[in-house]
Amino acid sequence: MIIKKKYLFLIQLLIGLSTLSAQAQLPENYRSLSGCQKQDILWKNIKSTQYTTYPALKNLGARQLFSMAWQKMTEKTGKFSDIAPENWIKYLHARGATAKVKIVVPTEFEKSPYTGIFQGADCALLRLSLTYSPKKKSKAVAPGLALKVLRNEIHSANISALYTLGGQGKNYNFFQNPLSNIVPTGDEFGMKIVNKIFSRVTNYPEQLNTFDMAKYSPEGAKESPIISPKQIFFVPNSKVQFSTKSHDFRKNLETIPKGTTLYDIYALELDEKSFNYSDYTIEMIPTFLQKSKPIARIITDSKFILSSFGDDRILYRHEVMDNNKYTNK
Repeated sequence: MIIKKKYLFLIQLLIGLSTLSAQAQLPENYRSLSGCQKQDILWKNIKSTQYTTYPALKNLGARQLFSMAWQKMTEKTGKFSDIAPENWIKYLHARGATAKVKIVVPTEFEKSPYTGIFQGADCALLRLSLTYSPKKKSKAVAPGLALKVLRNEIHSANISALYTLGGQGKNYNFFQNPLSNIVPTGDEFGMKIVNKIFSRVTNYPEQLNTFDMAKYSPEGAKESPIISPKQIFFVPNSKVQFSTKSHDFRKNLETIPKGTTLYDIYALELDEKSFNYSDYTIEMIPTFLQKSKPIARIITDSKFILSSFGDDRILYRHEVMDNNKYTNK
């Protein structure tokens, strides 16, 4: 019997969902493990649920925005876990690719004052994705990253970054622009709705905090004093560039070998902490980046893998700016 390709993928997806439910149960002692042991557990789940065919990138329209508006956003901001809540649906950045990475501080960089994982980390995961499908003429290419640093005996450090909420037009080179934890407010209707949705949990929906990343070392030790940058930029390696024309970006990611420098992490100088980011625009990004200094580097420690576990089950917590009960644990 011949099964149409679209139905074959649906069958694979249903099988995958039942597998994910069983595999998403972490060991009871998971929190007490070392960061590298946690990375091994998550990576095995990623490898065991690798896609055999590329799932379609998800659209972002009125229906998705309406459904997203009903989600409990504190599940994204307040849950100190590496696994997403049961039945959580990812409406933004739904499809991507994940690799193991290291955070390295090259000897040629000036010594950084920032603490925690900004001093380097051996066991982390990096997920690269697009915010939504750019196939429609009205939808731009909007690259984003999510970084999870696994730490000994405590919760992981997480950060997400974008170029802008509205993306980079129809330029399909994923590594065209720097990504940041703080982005300009979008002018488009859909971006304004996303802004309103995240405004339910923070007064600064375009900003993510880096405090927790600086609070603990990869060994799980609490830093004193804790020094975190207000804004960081992930600047792409100029040698890792792909076509600007329409194509599936995931095919590019699968070609990146282990040991590749993907991004340099830049931190904005401390005197910029007082800047009012409600006035932040895309035109200011080059100036802010010029004022920043490189503090660390992200290097791949595996190839990128496309997997259902990596897409749907791993949680990258958003550390919001003004909710102390989330940021100071």
